[in-house]
Amino acid sequence: MSKNNYDIRLMVKCAQMYYDEGLNQGEIAEKLQISKSSVSRILSSARNENIVKISVVNPIKNQYIDLEKQMERKFKLKEVIIVDSMTNEPEEIKRELARAAAEYLKRVIKDDQIIGVTWGTTLSKIPEYVKNDRRNKVTFIPLVGGVGETNIEIHSNSIALELSKKFKGESRMLYAPSIVDNEDRKEIFIHDKNIQAFFELMKKADIALMGIGFPLLNTSTLIESGYFTLDDIEDLERQGATADICSMFIDKYGSGDKFELNKRIIGISLESLKKVPLKIGVAGYIEKKKAILASIVGGYVDVLIVDNKTAEAVLDLSYTF
Repeated sequence: MSKNNYDIRLMVKCAQMYYDEGLNQGEIAEKLQISKSSVSRILSSARNENIVKISVVNPIKNQYIDLEKQMERKFKLKEVIIVDSMTNEPEEIKRELARAAAEYLKRVIKDDQIIGVTWGTTLSKIPEYVKNDRRNKVTFIPLVGGVGETNIEIHSNSIALELSKKFKGESRMLYAPSIVDNEDRKEIFIHDKNIQAFFELMKKADIALMGIGFPLLNTSTLIESGYFTLDDIEDLERQGATADICSMFIDKYGSGDKFELNKRIIGISLESLKKVPLKIGVAGYIEKKKAILASIVGGYVDVLIVDNKTAEAVLDLSYTF
């Protein structure tokens, strides 16, 4: 007898029926004339007694399973998905990140969900990698207003619309700029009943799909938007801006309180963003390592999709962990 008082012969017989013959626990219970709960306990005992040994064989090469697990444990993330950055070309890394994000979205979205998206060049590539044949009862929405008159394809409205087409769902548009000249003008916008209704919709988002930017790495997109000047960028640098997420700037500790520009953004607030049940951060290229870490530290990321070199660099930083 085993230490669990189950006959070894019974454990072996039960395990063979389950693992070798492919019978389910109900079928085994019927054959052995015992309860399903007894079958479950016998199978558990068989594993404890090393009668059953289970190993996982990973047939996929060049995948960073161990690195993903290390980051998940270190930063208490729900999941980390790492893509290869062997070429070290920014555009190629963006395409790999977009492909991985498309696959992840297909896996996790459920009917009746609201998926909020931000803006950026990487996110704009995601729709082209969505291969979907079924209609999804989901709604895609932007989490921030438009970004100027240039590069329309990278605006949050455009990305939400394209994703809704690919998932055969619905989309809603936010007809407002990303940032306005002053807080008084923002008050005029947000007191519009349509904008107010959209803000309430943002608070109901089940998923947030976000790019993570480093405002001091490549300022051209921000300046071309027409909302940010070179003086704005220099002010952000002096104030310690480390990342921008949903067009909101944060320091290395994930706080956005010190940045006056944040008060002029028309979009989801940082506090509301934290409350979204599933927050997906998509970012790569090693120069963004501080921005990615700041976003994690601030509690804005649950799932991170990143390239391997950047993942290693973020682990090496980890100053608050």
